[in-house]
Amino acid sequence: MLPVKSVTAMELHPDAIADSAKIREAALREQPPAARNDTERFLSRSEHTMHQLRSYLIKRKYLEKVASDTLKWAERNGLVDDRRYASIYIRSHSHNSLMGNFRIRMELKKRGISDSITDELLSEREESDLYRILVKTIAEKYGHLEKEKALRRAMGYLQRRGFPYDLIGRVVNEALRNPEEQSD
Repeated sequence: MLPVKSVTAMELHPDAIADSAKIREAALREQPPAARNDTERFLSRSEHTMHQLRSYLIKRKYLEKVASDTLKWAERNGLVDDRRYASIYIRSHSHNSLMGNFRIRMELKKRGISDSITDELLSEREESDLYRILVKTIAEKYGHLEKEKALRRAMGYLQRRGFPYDLIGRVVNEALRNPEEQSD
C-alpha cells in the first residue's frame, strides 16, 4: 500500500498505466518508517516472538523485504528476543498456569521458538519447586472429593497439561493420600 502523497507524486490516476517497478521502489522507500512504528506499538503491549512479529507485519501488508529488515532492526535494538520470551513463558507456566515440559515445548514451537532454546531453558527448570506446587494444587483442587473421583480428575488434569506419567503418579499419590497415611 502506498500513501496518497506517493500516488500523487507518481501522477497515478484511475486510467493511468502503473509502472510496477516504480510502485515497488516507492513502497520500499515509504514502508520502513511505518513498519517500525507498527512494530513498536505491537511490542509495547506484551512480549512477542520473532515469528509472531513477522506474522503481524505480513498481515499488515508490508513487503517481505520490509518485514525482514524490520525484524532485524527490532532484534538488534532488543525489542524482540525469542530467548527472553521463552524464559518468561516457562517461568509463568511453572507457577501460575501449570504446564508440563511436553505441553510447554508444544506451545513454544507454535510460537516459533527453536528447539535448542526450549531444551536449554527447560533443562534449567526446577523440578523440586514444580513438584511441590503440583502437590499443593492437586490437594487443594481435588482433596475434598472421594478418592476414585479425585484420582481420575487429578490425573486427567495433569495429563492435559503435559506432565509425564511417572510425575503424575507421584504427585497424585502424595497429594491425595489420607491424613492418617501422611503422619507415617
